[in-house]
Amino acid sequence: MDQPSDTPSAQATILRITGQILPARCIGIVAELGVADHLAREPMKTEALAQSCHVHGPSLYRIMRFLASIGIFEQQDDGTFKNTASSDVLREGVTGSVRPMVRTAWQDVVWDTYKALPQALQNGDTAFEIAHERPLFEHLAVEQHLGALFDASMALMSGPENNVIAKSYPFGDATNVMDIGGGRGGLLAAVLNEHENLAGTLFDQEQVVAEPTYLAEENLLGRCTLLAGDFFESIPAGSDIYMLKRILHDWSDTYAIRILHSIKCAMTPDSRIAVIDAVIKPGNDADPNKYLDVGIMTLLEGRERTAEEFETLFTEAGLQLLRIVSTPAPSTMSIIEGALA
Repeated sequence: MDQPSDTPSAQATILRITGQILPARCIGIVAELGVADHLAREPMKTEALAQSCHVHGPSLYRIMRFLASIGIFEQQDDGTFKNTASSDVLREGVTGSVRPMVRTAWQDVVWDTYKALPQALQNGDTAFEIAHERPLFEHLAVEQHLGALFDASMALMSGPENNVIAKSYPFGDATNVMDIGGGRGGLLAAVLNEHENLAGTLFDQEQVVAEPTYLAEENLLGRCTLLAGDFFESIPAGSDIYMLKRILHDWSDTYAIRILHSIKCAMTPDSRIAVIDAVIKPGNDADPNKYLDVGIMTLLEGRERTAEEFETLFTEAGLQLLRIVSTPAPSTMSIIEGALA
């Protein structure tokens, strides 16, 4: 007699993936309502919880019961609900919080974008622009509440990565490092904390470098120069290493080459460029960067790239690719190092 197989059927595999829409939405709802923050004060029955959240009690109970069944909350014997390790990261402002990334306010932006993906597939346009009638960053600048959620989500991803990157790249005898498009200085702060011999330059748009939040929090402004400019036009000379993290993946090949060429014009024979981005694995290997690539395709004109595609970009910009340094978890980034050709 044949033994039952532990391998899921093809149908079960597909339905397991597509069935994640409902739990994702329920998590978004309780994150939007701040349920985990209420439960952090004390376990609560759904009647009181619903009153605090201004929602329908019986409906909230059914969502909470479902989420408890998959480990997001815990229902106790007296009927009250309390947080678990999973729901703790749905709280506002706690270390490791994912609340900005999963709230329904941001889910709605993402899901409207995904709804436009079939149309984008027909003509190669960006799904975000189809759905929202303007480019991503322009939309976030206008809808500032969404921009704040986006910034918080990016900070959530960047924080753990920055420390790993700072430890992974061999800065050697360098004395000055420039972070191009470095935002509010998160990566540069991690690098300067890890390598006390380095001075840093933060280069970004004027309104961004005006608020070097992470450098100020780490008391590193005394080791930094803040410079405003446009990386498509020119990059200031004088640094040993030019870093740019998650910048090239926002742009098409044409614009990525322009950015690299601007950096090339600032470099000396001893300078190095360190592009910190995803590098897609070949073949059918599981790779989170393949997921990221389709996500980028929905939002922007950029892409995640293979090692060969990075080498082509470098060559077109007058650079040579020297090596690719991988980084350990939780980062999925690699450091693509280059020099003048």
